[in-house]
Amino acid sequence: MSFEVKLTSSLAKVFPERSPENVIRKAAALRGEKFSFQAAFFSTEQWLDVEVAVDSPLQEFISIRQVDLVPVDVFPFCQDGKLDDDALLTSPGLAPDVLRPLWKNCVMTAANQWRSLWVTVNIPADFAAGKYPVKLIFTAISPAGKRKRLTAATLSLEIIDAVLPEQKLMVTHWFHGDCLAVFYNEEVFSEPHWEICRKFICNAVAHGQNMLLTPIFTPPLDTQVGGERPTIQLVKIKRSAGKYSFDFSLLDRWIAMAQECGIKYFEMAHLFTQWGAKCTPKIVAETENGTEKIFGWEVKAASPEYRDFLDQFLPQLTGHLKELGIADKCLFHCSDEPRFTMLKDYKYASKLIRKYLKGFKLADALSNPDFYELGLVDTPVVCEDHYELFDKFDLKERWIYYCCTPANDYPNRFIHFPSARNRVMGMLMYHLNAHGFLHWGFNFYYTRYSRYAVSPYGDTTCGHAFPGGDAFLVYPGEGGEPVDSIRHEVFYEGIQDMRLLQLLEKFYDREFLIRTLNKFAKGKKMTVLDYPRDEKTLLTVREKLNSLLRAAVSR
Repeated sequence: MSFEVKLTSSLAKVFPERSPENVIRKAAALRGEKFSFQAAFFSTEQWLDVEVAVDSPLQEFISIRQVDLVPVDVFPFCQDGKLDDDALLTSPGLAPDVLRPLWKNCVMTAANQWRSLWVTVNIPADFAAGKYPVKLIFTAISPAGKRKRLTAATLSLEIIDAVLPEQKLMVTHWFHGDCLAVFYNEEVFSEPHWEICRKFICNAVAHGQNMLLTPIFTPPLDTQVGGERPTIQLVKIKRSAGKYSFDFSLLDRWIAMAQECGIKYFEMAHLFTQWGAKCTPKIVAETENGTEKIFGWEVKAASPEYRDFLDQFLPQLTGHLKELGIADKCLFHCSDEPRFTMLKDYKYASKLIRKYLKGFKLADALSNPDFYELGLVDTPVVCEDHYELFDKFDLKERWIYYCCTPANDYPNRFIHFPSARNRVMGMLMYHLNAHGFLHWGFNFYYTRYSRYAVSPYGDTTCGHAFPGGDAFLVYPGEGGEPVDSIRHEVFYEGIQDMRLLQLLEKFYDREFLIRTLNKFAKGKKMTVLDYPRDEKTLLTVREKLNSLLRAAVSR
């Protein structure tokens, strides 16, 4: 029997048929940083139970998870029909992504395949600086319980004498509470559903998310025209003789729960349908006829009925948010990703709600500067491939996003992409002076247009609609527990890189740090098309930043 272990960085993606190329023996991180690496292993024996033990002064802060494979069968293509040059998969297949908890600290081998373990060190902010060994010990356990030590591997982890500062970047990955209710077969806002939502929100916060999509009404996102998503509406409404009354008790509970998890900011669900604001969102109310849907696809955005509803609703909602003391932490949406051909409808909708939202931030994902120049949106959330078009504006906040596009050559977090193309976003957002990041898929478990539910373990592409992993960062685990992905961990590593750069501004001019980053771009200026694209280069950039910090704190 042969059993081999190679330590590699968190940026490696270990495929069954490929031996990891870049082996690491040492690494460095700050106090208060979450640091991860991998232990790739190969065995010639099938069904071998291998116990993994840790021997380290950092042992109590270390967790180990098993990296599992998922199917990927949709890829974004270039205009010439070719795949991105960096693609790790070029045809349907399996790729590493799921981070499963170990069973009794053991992993079972698959004969003649490379697999990996994900090792995370949550370094306390008050831990002493220095170099610490992290030793992993691998022991075979027979069905009869006999133990045989196989091998060991040690990483030397340096903890730099500086604390990673608090995150400044505003981050939202859209949270889909209805998906959790459907997957776990729980009634929306039942006590089990509340508890599941709490677990997933806490998970999001632990990975740098500090803003939460809040379903005052069922969010009109990725829904088939004429179709519906399950009702998830925090505001209770009663209508009688054309007058509305509102109960915000569920909204209060949602906000309190989110704040307990660590959420700081709240974005209200869109007030008009996606892609142009043509219709009204799904809204239910208690009426003289019982519970019924009073708005939806069948009601045009410009209807007098909806204008009358907003006239009564928005003043009460905004007044309530002020009473809660979070008015300055709230963001409102009109319609997601309006195209220029939809300018007329969006203009009407924006002007309608803006008169009720004075003093509140209005933001939408869009890429055409005309929407901002016409005063229709305060905070444009700009797709990365159009970000530079907004450089000429004196924006109070600069937001960036990506989704299923752009894909080729741009940073993104698809499963078939190298992890460097995911993590580099943190350094790029620092370089671009971004204040916020938005993505549509924290836990979207439907097909495109929400036609029916899917399990992300077996369908990572929303029914062949989007590149693998675009729609979610976490998998739904047993007992309502979120199960992380490689992409979730790596994106947070990018946020930590950004925080390190912000810490370095205490010792170096921002211009100097920008020049430092630029040296690693082929054209000597880092952009969303010119950036470190591979594992080795990105780790070299991070080590350069670490060395700058060492020099500064040792003065």
